[in-house]
Amino acid sequence: MKIAIVKRPLEEPHCGDLAGFWEHDGKVVLCMIDGLGHGKYAEQAAMAALGFFERHRYEPLLEVFAACDQALHNTRGVAMGVAVAEPAAGTLTYAGIGNTRAMVVGQETTRLLSHYGIVGGGYRTLKTETVPLAPGDLVIMYTDGIEEVIDLSGYGETLRTELRRLAETIIEDWRRATDDAAILVFRNGE
Repeated sequence: MKIAIVKRPLEEPHCGDLAGFWEHDGKVVLCMIDGLGHGKYAEQAAMAALGFFERHRYEPLLEVFAACDQALHNTRGVAMGVAVAEPAAGTLTYAGIGNTRAMVVGQETTRLLSHYGIVGGGYRTLKTETVPLAPGDLVIMYTDGIEEVIDLSGYGETLRTELRRLAETIIEDWRRATDDAAILVFRNGE
């Protein structure tokens, strides 16, 4: 499995933007979390969400989001996006609440939808979205500490194969100077 995660705090040592990934039964689960705001309390909320999700990561997405929303009521809350890649099926299923971003980059770029709300503060609607995932496709998930729309067209093929370098370059090129930032880049197995 090829994956890279890079994060940058606004204020050291606390970073409220976190990511995680797990592989199980031929599936790869990717999670991006942005604690509201930045600093210590954003980091605490993000860590609580990541810990909760890790314990429940193989349960149905809609159920995990609902339970996590309840579990985080005593925090400032988080934005959260979760993608489940199923390479054998050639699909990626995504669900998101708040302003984390996700996209699949292959022959075309597909941007995935997150719904309004705050995990820990409530949300009205959450639906999963399933899109094709071909061998070699990139899944890129990131927080709002990075510009909403990033353009990879100027990045050469070499950079696209070096995932850590690609993640670091995206943060350097597209980061907002007023917030924590995190990015996760996953290449679907070839």
